[in-house]
Amino acid sequence: MTRSIGCCALALLLLLGCGGGAGPASLDVAPEPRTVLVGDPLTLTASSGTDLASELEWEVEEPFGGGLRNSQGMSTVYFAPEAAGTFHLVLRATLVDGRKLKQTVEIRVLPIIRVEPASAQVAQGGAVTFTAALKGLPRQMLKWSVEETDGGEIDQDGRYLPPSRPGTYHVTAASASDPLASARATVTVP
Repeated sequence: MTRSIGCCALALLLLLGCGGGAGPASLDVAPEPRTVLVGDPLTLTASSGTDLASELEWEVEEPFGGGLRNSQGMSTVYFAPEAAGTFHLVLRATLVDGRKLKQTVEIRVLPIIRVEPASAQVAQGGAVTFTAALKGLPRQMLKWSVEETDGGEIDQDGRYLPPSRPGTYHVTAASASDPLASARATVTVP
């Protein structure tokens, strides 16, 4: 009798270990990647390969991390906050077999950066000062650079000094925390 219980327990462990049991459920959330500009809306849609016994619930994890148009259903509209950063949505539901589903998805909220003037002409020996209009990013988090090697110099106040040779160059204002959030201006040196 003990031997048959041991064999049944071993068979059950093998069955579960080989995928015979219920594996973890997850949702596919589109779009991917989930990136949005500060203050903008982003429509999100979830799909599941598993039947849900309850309606899907959405929740913003961080305080001041944005808002949702609706918090139940397979789709929602996320409204990004006025500050850039990485925020999280928590999705919850109950599966038909009674298991609880909890999944977290990440949303990157990018700042809006605009360089003014967008283009400038500056003579050799001259200078031009660029400014950055920012939304969602503290000014001290802005980093200025010149894209081309030997394309002149720019300080952290946006003052650009051209090189000694003519050409077309580009200055960039970028977030110090996320270089993908950037804007650039074109400089012509006659």
